[in-house]
Amino acid sequence: MTDQATQSPPHPDLARTCAAWTALFTDLDRTGVPSRERLVEIACEGVRFRDPFNDLRGIEALRRLLTHTRDRLPGARFEVLDTAWSGSTAYLRWTMRAQVRVLGDWRVEGMSELRFAPDGRGAEHLDYWDAAGQFYGRLPVIGPLLRWLSRPAQVRPAGS
Repeated sequence: MTDQATQSPPHPDLARTCAAWTALFTDLDRTGVPSRERLVEIACEGVRFRDPFNDLRGIEALRRLLTHTRDRLPGARFEVLDTAWSGSTAYLRWTMRAQVRVLGDWRVEGMSELRFAPDGRGAEHLDYWDAAGQFYGRLPVIGPLLRWLSRPAQVRPAGS
């Protein structure tokens, strides 16, 4: 049996680390990419970050991701809407808004699973969001093709 989800972590230090970790993304445009030394304070050397586009490991890879995000999505805004805890794992529901050259206004809704090591530092950040519907489906040419390909899997309205 797994732990029951709660609104607070098992230890207050985890809440502080989670807030610092979240600030890496929510404050990126304002504070910039943190130094390696700062990242080592809140993340394990072998930290893993995975989203629909990336699967990276290590502090330097995390710094490259943050730099890439800052440079490719200037002014991006991440808002954490809700947080739940199960042991030393936090689950965050969030929204990201940005301007993307091909898409214009881009809004993504997703969840993150943040796993913390026994020493309280971030060990793993796994993002879950619908890249097909919230990114690829909005691209010219690819979007209409994806919608056409998904038709056989769609439930038809009653009476059709």
